[in-house]
Amino acid sequence: MNYFYFFFFIFLGILVWIKPFAEFLKNKILSSNNINVIAGITLLIGLICVYAALMDGYWFERVWRIVTFSLGIILIIRGIAAMFFFNQIKKAIPFVFLHYFKFMSIISVMFFALAFFVVSSDYVGPQKDISNCSSDNKVKLICDFKNPEDIVITPDKKFLFMSEFGGIGPYEEQKSGYFALLNLETKTKVIPNITIEENIWGNPECTRTINKKYGPHGIDLIKRNDGRYQLGVINHYPDETIEMFEMVKKENSWDMVWRGCIDVPYEFYFNDISLRKSGSFYASHMYDRDITLNEWLFVSIIKTNTGFLVEWRENKFKKIDGSDGSGPNGIALDEDSNIIYINYNQGDSITKFDLSLNKKLGKKFIEAPDNPYIDGNDIWITSLDFQPNDFGDCEFKKSCSLPFSIYQLDKNNLEIKNEYSFSKTVFGLPTVAVPIEDKVFLGSFHSDRLGIIEIN
Repeated sequence: MNYFYFFFFIFLGILVWIKPFAEFLKNKILSSNNINVIAGITLLIGLICVYAALMDGYWFERVWRIVTFSLGIILIIRGIAAMFFFNQIKKAIPFVFLHYFKFMSIISVMFFALAFFVVSSDYVGPQKDISNCSSDNKVKLICDFKNPEDIVITPDKKFLFMSEFGGIGPYEEQKSGYFALLNLETKTKVIPNITIEENIWGNPECTRTINKKYGPHGIDLIKRNDGRYQLGVINHYPDETIEMFEMVKKENSWDMVWRGCIDVPYEFYFNDISLRKSGSFYASHMYDRDITLNEWLFVSIIKTNTGFLVEWRENKFKKIDGSDGSGPNGIALDEDSNIIYINYNQGDSITKFDLSLNKKLGKKFIEAPDNPYIDGNDIWITSLDFQPNDFGDCEFKKSCSLPFSIYQLDKNNLEIKNEYSFSKTVFGLPTVAVPIEDKVFLGSFHSDRLGIIEIN
């Protein structure tokens, strides 16, 4: 609704400058004895708007509902005025047209200002204080994690492996993070052991020492054609690289054996990775590495293309034609069908992309989606149900309680099978939803906890 109102108010802001159209309406009104029918329709539309806005008990916390309620009240007043004060309105119209552009310039600026406010803000309600890591009746918590941005299930189904995100521009300064495991039986955190071995899965020129830090972001884990388990990691710190590990099962954990890395050219700024069984992979280029925060916010509003999908094969990066979009981030490859699912975060959509045809087969509107997770015939994704200006002081909090939703989509047609929406709960800013039996585990790019929701 925010984007509907954005284009609606932009349209009105332009329309009021078209004086011949306004004069046509003026002549219709002045030649009429009454406009009770039109007034009645206006009144009815106003009542519908008020009713639609008030359907949510917390309507006053969402900008689009406040705008809908306000429009409803204005239309009700306008309808009543047209019914009972029609003659006075007819007398005032010539005065308005005598100073038409003075009045319309003010009205037009108001429409444009309202348009950009609506599209940059949505949630204006209070944020719940969730500084203490305590579960509620909506979301169960596992504490003492740090920004568990992306999550995969280990091959033995006994652990969740996650990247503990350090940060990316332009929102914040890049810094180090690490990796973690969650023991699904004991619900305890395990720090994986990392060893450095020969570079056999990366670029020969890329090197790493045991003491060099990590800044992990998107991850993917697959069983290679040779039977080994390969983990790919988008890494932002201290350098832009893609790190490759072999995951090796230990008695009560999984170890990480470094098997190489790829230096990322300055022209790319990657978010997520999807591996093929051969060891080649795809990565999502988000936007220019030196983009400013104001430029990022502007793109979030106008939805211009900023990035695309890239393939790495035979030690070379190649752009995938036809994959351009606004803020591509999370990706998930279905290798059997050669279909990859791309979330365009700033473009508010998930897209089904055919890698054989280099063609988008379909898309679904989801507000600010992040990492897609394929589970059988379903795709699970998260949605941030707010606009950029609503982030507020979340940067300075351990966790933030802004509204969000979790979607279960049909992998074939991207239709929504289930939707779970949350507000004022003990979790926020989700990036990935991983279903296991009757539970969904939630990661976040800015949180000191994992979330768990129960599903039917």
